[in-house]
Amino acid sequence: MKHYDPSPARNLNQPVSAYAVRHIGGFRVLVHREVLTHPAEAKEALREVDAQICQIIRAVPPQPLQALRRVRIWLEWENNPHGAAEYHPSAEWLREHGYNPEKAGSVEINNARNFVRWSRGEQPWMLLHELAHAYHHQVLGYENRMVLIAYQHAVRRGLYEQVEYVRGGKQKAYATTNVQEYFAELSEAYFGKNDFYPFTRDELVKHDPVGYRMIERAWNG
Repeated sequence: MKHYDPSPARNLNQPVSAYAVRHIGGFRVLVHREVLTHPAEAKEALREVDAQICQIIRAVPPQPLQALRRVRIWLEWENNPHGAAEYHPSAEWLREHGYNPEKAGSVEINNARNFVRWSRGEQPWMLLHELAHAYHHQVLGYENRMVLIAYQHAVRRGLYEQVEYVRGGKQKAYATTNVQEYFAELSEAYFGKNDFYPFTRDELVKHDPVGYRMIERAWNG
C-alpha cells in the first residue's frame, strides 16, 4: 500500500461517470474510459483481475469474502507510472493529492500495464494484498491488538530483516514497513504465494508461528 505523489500533469479527480462498471465474481470493478481506449491492454488487465478474483473466491472463507466484495476496485490506465495497485484508507489524503475522494475505502489499480506485468511475475496475489489492507482497516481496525502484538513480536525477533526474495538473494522484507504491510504480506503467504519469504502457508507456520496464528484467527474468526 504505497502512496506516491501524482504527476501534476494528470487530472486524477475523475468523476464516477468516467468509468464503466463491470461486475466480476461479486466485486464491483470501475474501469476508466482511458483504459478502454487501449483494447488489447484492457482485455489483459480485466483478464488478470478476473483470474485474481477467482483465486480469492477459492481461498478466502465466506464471511470475510463477503466483506471484501464490498470494496470497490478502480482500474486506471496510468495514474502512477511507477506503481501498480494501492488501497486508499483516507478521503482526506485523496483530496489533498487531487484524487476523487470517493475512492476512499477502495482499491485502485493505478497502472493497468504494470499490474499485469507484476502480477504475472513476482506478485500473483497483488489484488489480495490490497484487499487485505481493506479488511485490516474496515473489519479488524488498524488498532487491532492481535495484529499489533504479532507485528511487534516479529520486529523484536528480527524475523523479516534478511529473507529470501522470489528473484533470488536476500533482503529486508516488505513486511517490515509497518503493521499494515505485515498483515497484507502474511495474508498473501497464507492464502497464496508472496514474493518474500515466507512464500507459502507452510513456510509461514515454520518461520513466524505467532504471525501465522494471528492470520488464521483474523481471517477465520
